[in-house]
Amino acid sequence: MGLFGKKAQAQPMQPPPPPPPEPLTVKEQVKEQKRNIDKAMRELDRERMKLEQQDKVLQGQIRKAAKENQVDSARMMAKDLAMNRQQVKRLYQMRTQLQSVSMQMSTVQSSATMQQVMGSAVTSMAALNSQMDLPSMSKVVMEYEKQTGKMAMTQEMMQDAMEDAMGNDEIDQDTEAIVDAVMDELGIEAMGKLGTTAGGFGAGADIATGTANANPDSELEKRMADLRR
Repeated sequence: MGLFGKKAQAQPMQPPPPPPPEPLTVKEQVKEQKRNIDKAMRELDRERMKLEQQDKVLQGQIRKAAKENQVDSARMMAKDLAMNRQQVKRLYQMRTQLQSVSMQMSTVQSSATMQQVMGSAVTSMAALNSQMDLPSMSKVVMEYEKQTGKMAMTQEMMQDAMEDAMGNDEIDQDTEAIVDAVMDELGIEAMGKLGTTAGGFGAGADIATGTANANPDSELEKRMADLRR
């Protein structure tokens, strides 16, 4: 066109292509495949139910042909029945295989989930280990043990000092109280024995025992001296 000619119309700009879809995660892939497997299993079940209904129909037709003495017709229908049952058997096998695949995919999904969890745990553990200062921790533990030992020694020294300041008087008082109680008890027993000897045996008992009961007070004093040692 010339300088004064008609301007060419500008072509409209094409919109940018859409971004590619994000790849499916393992969980999403397993979910989609299991959905397809479940659909295929339902179709196999429907086909098997149709064949089982046809099996019943063929059985009735074979009985009818046998009653009417139509042997050739009965034989052909029996062959169809055998083929029908073989097909039902194959459908059962296919369904079992699909079910096994579905279970294996569930196992794969569980393994992938475990791997993801373990990966997150390892990352967290690595971050914690990087933040831990082992020399500083060792120093803190050693200082803790040192201070704990000092505290135990201080408590033991304070306890010994308190026992030295307060315990001796209490022990002496308790000792005297025990000795007095035993002396009183021995004195009561000695007096009881003396009274029994005087009333029950008389002079004959003194002659038989010699000097054993000649001086009961000296025996009592001896026991008291032994307790005071």
